[in-house]
Amino acid sequence: MKRNILLLATFLMLACPLFFTNCSNDPEMDAVPPSFKEVAINPKSAHAGESVTATLKIQSMGKSWYKLNCAWTLINYSTDPVYSFKGEGYSLEMKEPVFNISIPDDAPAGKYTLRINKLTVEAASLFPSGSLYGSPSIENGSATLTVQEAEE
Repeated sequence: MKRNILLLATFLMLACPLFFTNCSNDPEMDAVPPSFKEVAINPKSAHAGESVTATLKIQSMGKSWYKLNCAWTLINYSTDPVYSFKGEGYSLEMKEPVFNISIPDDAPAGKYTLRINKLTVEAASLFPSGSLYGSPSIENGSATLTVQEAEE
């Protein structure tokens, strides 16, 4: 019986440190999301039915991220009721994201405001869902676009 207690005590002395070890040897996720200073539209004027590009101008690149998702809304406040449509885009490169915006054929002419509603990034990670410290940000998340009537 003494021998069994001695073996159990020895086992616990050897095994317990394995359960309470410091995890400092684990790799840390050091992915940092980008930050953007503004959204730019090119060209600043288009006809209904045409496309424009929206570019998010980088302020800080961040690191170790690989995909940026963007949700946006294009709104014409001068119509009654207010005319708006939404879209999404993504970029798979760590550079200034460029999104294509197709203006609907039925979009009324006027001044539109492009609003960036939501930005999310995914990180290259050891973990399946990715892991980031913080989230992407944009200082000026809106731009103006003039839509002209569709050309016949």
